[in-house]
Amino acid sequence: PASAGRPADRSGGGAPPWPGRLPAPAPAVVLPSPLAATVHDAAGEPVVISARLAVSAPPARLVVGTGQPAEIVGWAGPWPVDERWWAPAEARRRARFQVTLADGAALLLAVEAGQWLVEAIYD
Repeated sequence: PASAGRPADRSGGGAPPWPGRLPAPAPAVVLPSPLAATVHDAAGEPVVISARLAVSAPPARLVVGTGQPAEIVGWAGPWPVDERWWAPAEARRRARFQVTLADGAALLLAVEAGQWLVEAIYD
């Protein structure tokens, strides 16, 4: 039976998705400390995300730390994350992306205040 005031879930999949939730699958490894990265478009320009979550250009290359550039062959996002929005002094706003690299690696990236980070790795 449905709870008072709420219709029964007929999707067969349980509760509806949480707003901003990443689609399945979940990353296999969440890094204890995110790794600094840069993301560039095909022309070599930095990819930036506007306050309205507009992506300046499709991500084409990823550099983690001082490593070599890796080609991005697939990507999804952005998914906005507003943390502690109710406490302005502690509030954080990020956008997350899933990317697939030419070597088959799949990563969860985040960008906050213009800084890209590798947060997690998929199997």
